[in-house]
Amino acid sequence: MREVANYSSALEWGVQKMHERPLGAVLILGLHERLMSGVRGAHGAGRFKEHQNHIARGASRDIEDAVFIPSAPTEAPGLIYDLERYIHSENLEPKLVQCALVHYQFETIHPFRDGNGRVGRLLIMLQMIDLGLLSAPLIHPSVYFERTRDEYYQQLQNVREQGMWNEWIEYFVRGIKEQCEETISFTQAILDLLTQLRREIPNVRRRASMVAALEAFFEYPVLTPKQISDQAKMSVGAARTALNELERLEIAREITGRKKGRIYACEPLLDAIFER
Repeated sequence: MREVANYSSALEWGVQKMHERPLGAVLILGLHERLMSGVRGAHGAGRFKEHQNHIARGASRDIEDAVFIPSAPTEAPGLIYDLERYIHSENLEPKLVQCALVHYQFETIHPFRDGNGRVGRLLIMLQMIDLGLLSAPLIHPSVYFERTRDEYYQQLQNVREQGMWNEWIEYFVRGIKEQCEETISFTQAILDLLTQLRREIPNVRRRASMVAALEAFFEYPVLTPKQISDQAKMSVGAARTALNELERLEIAREITGRKKGRIYACEPLLDAIFER
C-alpha cells in the first residue's frame, strides 16, 4: 500500500515540478526519492546505484545466471545525462516513438538499485505531458505492462539481444492505445453513473446539498463530513444531513462504525472503479 501511495505522490510531484525544471536527471532522482520513501530499498532513495545490479532468471539471485546485466554504476549517471540530452533534442521520430525509445533506454541503463520499473513507467507519462500528448497523467501504461508482463520483458530483451526495435515500438504503441481506450471508456462510465445517481435523488428541499455532496464524492470517493463541507462550500451540519439522506438512498455508506471521526464512501462509485 505504501508503494502505491508513493507512486501517486511521486507522480503528483513530478507533474508539478515539470513546470519548474526540465525532464531529466534531477527530476528522475526526485521521483526515485519519493517512490522509495519507507519501502524496500529506501536506503538508496534518490541516489544512483553504487553496486552492480542485474535482472535475475527465475529463483536464482546469482549474477552468473542473470538474464540481463545493465550499465555499471560508474556509467549510469553519464548515460542518464545522455538520455536527458536526447529528450530535449530536436528529434525526428514521432512523439510516441520517442517515448518508446526513452523507456527502453532507461530500463536498459537501470540506474537504481531498486525501483527502476516504477520510475520508468512514471517517465512515460511525464514525457507524454512534456511532448504535449497529454494534458495530465490520464493514462497508466503500467496497467498494460503488468497485464502483459512476460511479453514486456521479452520485448525489451529482444531489442538488447537482436535489435528488434520495430517489434518493441509496436508493442509499446499498442499498449498506449489500449490504455487510452480504457481511460475513455472508464471516464464515460463514471460520467454516466453520476448522471444516474443525480436522477435517483428526489426533488426535496435538501436536494441541492445532496447533489453537491454526491459530486464531491466524484472528486474523491471516500470523504469525511468536513471534507465534503469544504469541497461543496456548505456547513458541516448541512454536509452531515446530506450524507444521512444519501445513506438512506444507499448512495453513501459510513465505513468506520464510529460515532466520532466518521468516514463515508460512495459505494456505487467504488463498485464502478473496482468492477464489483
